[in-house]
This record gives sequence, C-alpha cells and structure tokens, in this order.
Amino acid sequence: MRGISFPLTVDPARKSLVVASDADLYRGHILSWLLTEKGERIMRPRYGLKDYLFTAVPDLDVITAEMTAGLTEYIPECQFTLQGTINDLGETVITVFWSYLGEDQLALNVTF
Repeated sequence: MRGISFPLTVDPARKSLVVASDADLYRGHILSWLLTEKGERIMRPRYGLKDYLFTAVPDLDVITAEMTAGLTEYIPECQFTLQGTINDLGETVITVFWSYLGEDQLALNVTF
C-alpha cells in the first residue's frame, strides 16, 4: 500500500509530495491520529485524540484504553499496546508500541 507521507513533505527533485509505503505509511497514520484533536476534522468528528490537558484522570489505564480503541478503529491494519507514565514535570507520557504485519515497529511517544 502506498500513500502520501506524514507530515506532508515536497520532494524537491520530483516537485511532488513524498510518498510512503507499508509501515512508514501506517506510522504517518498513527502520528496523524495522535496529533489531531477530536472534533478538529469537520467530516470526521470522532477522529483523533481527546484533549486530556485539563482533565483529571485518576488512572492512566483509562487514557490508554481510549487511545487503543481509537487507534484500532481508524488503523485496523496495525496492532497496538500503550503504556502510560507521569514524568518529573507532571506531564503524562504515553508510549505507543505497535506492529504491522506481525513485525514490531519503533515505539512512538506522546506527551501532554
């Protein structure tokens, strides 16, 4: 499978958008979902990550479960395991472990 890479980048030699395939394409889909706030896309209001900035959540498992469900719904070709921690600055750090076609990929981190 091939598609436009994320973030959008222009290939100066070809003067067109850079194309990604396979795991790189899905990495872009994951980053797009994680960096999009719910309601930001008018035609897909449920797409993206809920804004947890001013939300009191007593258990990080609630956040990781919601994120896993959202990622799985919009990117069913990949498998996800999420882990949450709170760093020394009091920020929530979510690590997204994911695989594509049974092959583990580099983990992604989200901080909020």
